[in-house]
Amino acid sequence: MSKKILLLLFIWCTTNLIVFGQTKTITGTVTDKTSGETLVGVVVSVKGTSLATQTDINGKYSLAKVSDNATLQFKYLGYKTAEVPVNKRSEVNAKLEMDVSNLNEVVVIGYGTVARKDLTASVGSLKGTEIEKTPVSNIAEALTGRIPGVRVGTVDGAPGAEIVIRVRGGSSITQDNSPLYIVDGFIVDDISNIAPTDIESIDVLKDASSTAIYGARGGNGVIIVTTKSPKAGKTSISYNGYSQSKFLPKELDVLSPYEFVLAQYEYALLRGETSSDFKKFTQYFGVYDDLDLYKYQKGTNWQDKLFGQGTNSQQHSLSLTGGSEKTKLSFNSTYNKDEGLLATSGVERLYLNFKLNHDISKALRFDAGVRYTNNEIRGAGTSGSSSLRISDGVVTRPVNGIADNIVIDPTSAGDDDYDQFLKSLINPVDLAEQDYRKRIDKALNMNGALTWHVIKGLDLKSEIATSYNLRNNQRYYGPLTGESRNVGGNLPLGEITEGEGQTYRFTNTANYKFGIGKDHDFTALLGQEILSAFGNDAFRRAKYFDISVSPEVLFANMQLGTPDRSETSVYKGQNISSFFGRVNYSFKDRYLFAASLRADGSSLFAPGNKWGYFPAASAGWRVSEEDFMKDITFISELKLRASYGASGNNRIPRNSYLFTFEPSTNRPYGAGDIAQPYYVVANKSLPNPALQWETNVTNDIGVDFGLFKNKLTGTFDFYYNTTKGLLIGNAIPSSTGFTEQNVNLGKTRNRGVELSLNGNLINKKDFSLSATFNIGANRPKILKLDGNDSRPLQSNWAGTDLKTQDDYLFEVGKTIGLMYGYVSDGFYTADDFESYDPVKNTYTLKPGVVNSGNLGGGILGVRPGVMKFKDLSDDGTISADKDRQIIGNAIPKHTGGFGVNATYKGFDMSTFFNWSYGNDVYNTGRISFNMYYRSSYGNLLQRMNYADRYKYIDGDGALVTDLAALNELNKDAKVWSPFSSGSASPVFSSDAVEDGSYLRLTYVTLGYTLPKSFTSKFGVSKLRIYATGYNLFVLTNYSGYDPEVSSTRSSAYAQLTPGVDYSSYPKSRTFTFGVNLNF
Repeated sequence: MSKKILLLLFIWCTTNLIVFGQTKTITGTVTDKTSGETLVGVVVSVKGTSLATQTDINGKYSLAKVSDNATLQFKYLGYKTAEVPVNKRSEVNAKLEMDVSNLNEVVVIGYGTVARKDLTASVGSLKGTEIEKTPVSNIAEALTGRIPGVRVGTVDGAPGAEIVIRVRGGSSITQDNSPLYIVDGFIVDDISNIAPTDIESIDVLKDASSTAIYGARGGNGVIIVTTKSPKAGKTSISYNGYSQSKFLPKELDVLSPYEFVLAQYEYALLRGETSSDFKKFTQYFGVYDDLDLYKYQKGTNWQDKLFGQGTNSQQHSLSLTGGSEKTKLSFNSTYNKDEGLLATSGVERLYLNFKLNHDISKALRFDAGVRYTNNEIRGAGTSGSSSLRISDGVVTRPVNGIADNIVIDPTSAGDDDYDQFLKSLINPVDLAEQDYRKRIDKALNMNGALTWHVIKGLDLKSEIATSYNLRNNQRYYGPLTGESRNVGGNLPLGEITEGEGQTYRFTNTANYKFGIGKDHDFTALLGQEILSAFGNDAFRRAKYFDISVSPEVLFANMQLGTPDRSETSVYKGQNISSFFGRVNYSFKDRYLFAASLRADGSSLFAPGNKWGYFPAASAGWRVSEEDFMKDITFISELKLRASYGASGNNRIPRNSYLFTFEPSTNRPYGAGDIAQPYYVVANKSLPNPALQWETNVTNDIGVDFGLFKNKLTGTFDFYYNTTKGLLIGNAIPSSTGFTEQNVNLGKTRNRGVELSLNGNLINKKDFSLSATFNIGANRPKILKLDGNDSRPLQSNWAGTDLKTQDDYLFEVGKTIGLMYGYVSDGFYTADDFESYDPVKNTYTLKPGVVNSGNLGGGILGVRPGVMKFKDLSDDGTISADKDRQIIGNAIPKHTGGFGVNATYKGFDMSTFFNWSYGNDVYNTGRISFNMYYRSSYGNLLQRMNYADRYKYIDGDGALVTDLAALNELNKDAKVWSPFSSGSASPVFSSDAVEDGSYLRLTYVTLGYTLPKSFTSKFGVSKLRIYATGYNLFVLTNYSGYDPEVSSTRSSAYAQLTPGVDYSSYPKSRTFTFGVNLNF
């Protein structure tokens, strides 16, 4: 019997060895199930082994050493994974079906990933395939209007401008409201230095159940950017490149040369025929009878000179990827040269990204990455204290009178009035060249991770990462700039600010996936992380260089100038030690639960307050998986979810609880022209060792759904966020040496709804059509301040010049972004006055007529044609404390976007719109461009033309003062006189508040992919050419350059004074031609 058993066992083993030994080479073709087109780059692998390859440019593959009983897997982005048994065949073809559902889409969350169908948190995603459909130079353009609840913009339209992103409105009052940015595991300050062509996915974590795993840094949301990863198979090469032309989409209408000179004449005549102003006018521009000559002068269009010349930009991206299932490599490089509309402005970017995935053994994997970026931004500043403002293109005089025919020497020593006038004729193009700025930012990020597959489902991972940043800011002030005149002796001077920063991160995680029976699935995460950041800065300035020196020569020879200031500082940013954990549980793949907890200890806080704890929990119910839903066939997917969590914000100034000192140089009294180094208190407010974390508590209820076999999918969210312990500067006695101390007193609320829809409407062989739509509405509210019910704020756009500097209001029970000012009531007419005194040159108001005082009258006093304001207190006098109210709100009622994608045979088309509705814009141009604000002989907007404005001169150029004559002269006047105020006294009123609602055609792209039958002859798997128009039109009632603004001057509460258009750099209209090429 034993011999028979041994014989049977021998035969069985031999048979199996023969079977397993029968391997062969399998070939085949992979096609699209609908269109029948072959698919390039499909990963073909033998299930359960490391054997893999990719389809070639004809959709064909060849895979050796495949057994007859093996199963082949076919994976391709955007398609459902297919498994096909070999069944002893030598040719195995596959037809892949497009995955119109996003249920199996992988979403990146904190320290892991999860399938979209198992997600219980509120996460918005944007895939790299969507970004690739249109060429953009920065992530801001790619994200705009794409994800509900995420507002994206830039400080202005300049190349390299700071990207401003707010997730559900932000949570802080006085501190940074930017979300946490994570790129391939690295925490970065911003995402402007990431190449859009290198992005695989962008995931935005919006509620605390998803952000709490990041603890103290996740209070304002988390944006996770994942760059493209290596893929197994033959080495594939792709190239994406484009050339782009930019133009100014809109100019502001200004006075013609004749209207300009006529306005200057009127202003000089108002000062008196014997005044120096009138004498200077006649000297510079001639007498009144000569003014008709200016009707025939074209003048200079300075907006066209500054922005209208058109510029060309280009971008080139090259990527390589390939390898075996065991070792995969990828390398991506991008060069971008983005020229700005403004003379001398632009940016050059270089991105390099290398990734390696290597299986050391079946149980051990090594991952590594190196990313290098080099950004060089050129151009003078456009706001703040810079000499050049975009407004110079508007207010610069179109003609200079007789001086237009004179060669001006700005270095001449003449000091008479006319010579000074000649030297004041600095045009904005020359100033742009002399107000030179170059900023160079370099960053090197490196990381390495080792993952050990201990047992089935259990992975232990250790990762170390470091980043090194170099900054170099150069600022050159030529002899025409105000800085040179003030401290440089009318000679060039230069400033260099250099800095470096380093961060280190060490993370250890244990991730265990296991199941109990068929119905219970668990994923558990435990982790520990250490983060350290530090760096140093140095500043130096030198002056008195040769007048002809160029910026490049000056900065290469700083030692040849006269040293003026020199400061250095070393800072220790912060150290954070963290412990965290998360559990995900699924019952029958329909009842979902997740919970997490993180503990953060930060060096930014004093002992006793260093640690913060941030819990979160969420649950989901896949209703569509229930038996009672089987007969409701039009519902493909329905999931209800709810979440609760707490996250923090530790972005407070360094050493806020300690007295610290920093070096400074200045010119104290008695020191003459020599800067004296000394130390000053670095703290801007009295240190407070009791400071604690700002904590954001969120509640979210959401629905994910799919209808009609997932041809229509969408999500809906309602959230209620409360942020407590907000840092507010509390007023304290001046005897302390400070005016305020930061304390945890504030409390705010953000409440809103979000909806996103995606429709795969048609999917035929030769034609496909899809659409996307999203909308979000956020309602912020102040719940608590520092014991006061309200607090005025300053946007600071005009500095101390603004008549009443507080132009925003922060009030308990109301939203943020409230504009606070006077209510415009037109202008005074002659009927408001009872008499005129020719000796004193003053008018007397009738009894009962409100008196604006010097608020509207400026140095000329209250008179007909002057701005008029409503007397809200009804006391007969306009005053700042009684007659101002809320006159605008910068927060939109809702924002969103929608787009359409279509393909027909080889042609493709995509378009996208974004909008904002219900927000106001504080248009400072309605003030500064309609009056003589710090501008000698400045131009005005067309709104102030002679026919429409209130005027004081008749057709013969004579001054009219008689009340009856003024009434007759101005019977058709539509707007007040531009001479309402003095030369430096702007007034903020409701006239400067405009509706900022808009609908923008963000882009339209038309492309054509050449047939593979043609391109394959040249070894090319894909060749696509395309054309894109960006910012093609904007539907809006806003009168400025663009309603999408975010610029303010320096302000301690800049995030609370949004919507200020202070000469914002205008967005360009671009036309792009490009090519996508795959080998």
